Amino acid sequence: MAEEVLNIYPNPWDFFNGNPQLISNDGINKIEYDNLMEIAMGAPLGGPCSWINQTGEKQILEKWCGGPALWNTTGTKVAIPGWTRKFLRGTVQQIMVLDIEKRELIRYKKIFNVLDLRTFDGNEICGYDSPMYRKKIVRFDLLAEKVTERKKIKTGANNTYSK
Repeated sequence: MAEEVLNIYPNPWDFFNGNPQLISNDGINKIEYDNLMEIAMGAPLGGPCSWINQTGEKQILEKWCGGPALWNTTGTKVAIPGWTRKFLRGTVQQIMVLDIEKRELIRYKKIFNVLDLRTFDGNEICGYDSPMYRKKIVRFDLLAEKVTERKKIKTGANNTYSK
């Protein structure tokens, strides 16, 4: 099973900023990671994640994200696996969605072990949780899932986000 997952490229253990899936379908927006490192020995990658808009402005979204990010078919939203630490659960992931039109980053409440996102069409994200061990199919409906946090994305010299 592990060999099968690692042969699918890109995956949470092997991706980089040159991956075409990090560019929106319309070619206007891009997701970029900085300083990607294994979150533990042999574990998936994590690092700071930024959005580069149509004017080339770089907005830092979060400091600890996994990947690879996945754009929806219209190029208006991108799903990003976000790393977090939970008491008694350890290091886990949550789905974050950057809505380009609303300039908003939404973090959803549901917890996953390791996300391997494959499709994002309409309001549904599909992929796998724990793709190497005890693989589970993920069908995530943005309209039905609980939101834990919303952040408005600022523009300007600061290039950070606000709550």
